Amino acid sequence: MDPQYHAEFLERIGHTIKEHQGTLWFDVFSRAWTTIPYDAPVDSATFDAPQILGDNGLMARYSCSLETGVHSFQQVVTDKNYGMPTLVNKARNKTRQGLRNCTAGQLDPRDLGDAGVQLHADTLIRQGRRLPNDFAAYWKNYFKAAAASPAVTAWAAWHDGELAAYLLSFRAGSREYISIVRSSANKLKYRPNNAMLFTFLEWAMARDEISEVSIGLQSLQPGGESLDLFKRGLGFQERPIGQRIELRRSLKTAIPRPVASLAAATLKFLPGGEKQARLTGALKWYASQPKIRPAA
Repeated sequence: MDPQYHAEFLERIGHTIKEHQGTLWFDVFSRAWTTIPYDAPVDSATFDAPQILGDNGLMARYSCSLETGVHSFQQVVTDKNYGMPTLVNKARNKTRQGLRNCTAGQLDPRDLGDAGVQLHADTLIRQGRRLPNDFAAYWKNYFKAAAASPAVTAWAAWHDGELAAYLLSFRAGSREYISIVRSSANKLKYRPNNAMLFTFLEWAMARDEISEVSIGLQSLQPGGESLDLFKRGLGFQERPIGQRIELRRSLKTAIPRPVASLAAATLKFLPGGEKQARLTGALKWYASQPKIRPAA
């Protein structure tokens, strides 16, 4: 399936799309850009950052070769015989508990409604993130746009008839990209995430047209070790991949690499929220990535 379908979805919910050297990009955050899909390989030597950053963009993040970026990983399942034997022992036991406690399967994103918004809020609050004023309206529009996209699959787990967890995955080519995973704080003890992810992965990998399922790249933010361990337990492998941060030219001049490294080390110890953690990670990666000589 063409990545353009994902791009059209992002446009419907308010993002801006650009194309550069055959790769689609979108403004993932204010003044920050990344590719569609997020593992689309970019040639660091020929990438023209100003073409993407434009007049007000500050940063672009993309996947690249291990030689030209920070050594990182992408979390993927590639086992076409995915099932209980794929899981590690501890995760296998928790997943069996989840399957006993919950029912799981596909649903129309429009049916997420108020319950989907609440689960999203529950998850962000657990992560220490703030809810914007337009939170409910934004996510109801998100679900509506997802329902209209041929690239989207929604999957959920229910406990006692109540929504306990859900995910949204976007198809590009022969790959499924899990983008959103949300769950109820009150239902976590019933292992809905295990039941939901296991049944989705089993369903997806059994399809001839699917070669793998990805659940993201290594995060810029520190402190995700427990989440990475959970994913490994469910059969996700960490495939080596390079990641790179490009800054607009004025910032590169104002923040040379030694200054970026010092700023990242300082920010790490200051109180702050998600944006600060993301900025800390971006500065740290920028300071440590290889220098690239642009192609002639």
